[in-house]
Amino acid sequence: MNRINADLLRTCVEVARVEHLGRAAEVLQADQSTVSRKIARLEEEVGVPLFERIGRSIRLTQAGRRFVAKAERLLDDLRDAIADAEGAVSAETGQVHIGFLHTVGARWLPERLARFLRAYPGVRFVLEEGTAAEVVSGVVAGDFDLGIVGPPPNVPDLEIHPLFRERVAAVVPAAHRLVGRSSCTLEDLAREPLILPRSRSGLRKVIDEAFAVQGLSPRVAYEGDDLAIVQGLVEAGLGSTLLPMPLPVPSTRVAVIPLREPPIARTMVLCWDRRRTLPPAANLFATRLMSQVSEPFDLPVSA
Repeated sequence: MNRINADLLRTCVEVARVEHLGRAAEVLQADQSTVSRKIARLEEEVGVPLFERIGRSIRLTQAGRRFVAKAERLLDDLRDAIADAEGAVSAETGQVHIGFLHTVGARWLPERLARFLRAYPGVRFVLEEGTAAEVVSGVVAGDFDLGIVGPPPNVPDLEIHPLFRERVAAVVPAAHRLVGRSSCTLEDLAREPLILPRSRSGLRKVIDEAFAVQGLSPRVAYEGDDLAIVQGLVEAGLGSTLLPMPLPVPSTRVAVIPLREPPIARTMVLCWDRRRTLPPAANLFATRLMSQVSEPFDLPVSA
């Protein structure tokens, strides 16, 4: 069995398809005697007859039908494996595995993926959303080729390239006392019940640091990982929040008020493990993303 190879399997499958040694030889561009010897060799390796001769025709035995069904799948898998290997060294047909934050996947990334795929339709993307810690650990472990997170992680061996800043604004219920003001401060919000991301998130770190710089402590009423749920709690009147703009879900039940003194922004970065060589397709996509940093670095504050 150790001597069964792809050539023998292809010969067997073709003979089974046309049920004739001569016609199979024409398709395979081989002598009929060569095809016959390959079938005999394969049957010897398998240990049972795969074909029965009926006049000038040759047909599969019951064992042969079962064998050919598996052989076809093996050949398909082999073709896929070869294509994947070729894609791994091709910038235009490879695969890119990206980890990113929810806000990146919801707003910033889709248009850039579409733009890239219009130019390189053969590239395949595997996209996974996670927290900043999950994305960074995935990049370090080699699960992701690229990560998009913020704020910039302080992790050795990561290559870091800024992409854009997410402006953070106050989001309050539609009937809130601050509605109608052109801007507000953290001091205006310090005594409000706040609904914030969990303390483990990168966004929460940025918010807590901004309060600390002002000598303030936020009054946290609720915490959550999903920013759309955080917004929903604000819509229900359970408190106010600070969110990157634009809103996760457009809504008339909340009001967005820009922050001043100090303005808060979260810098989003592209990262990868410099200890590893990026696959060509991932390197191409990273290069394209970094070339677009000349686009407005600050996203607008809007509802």
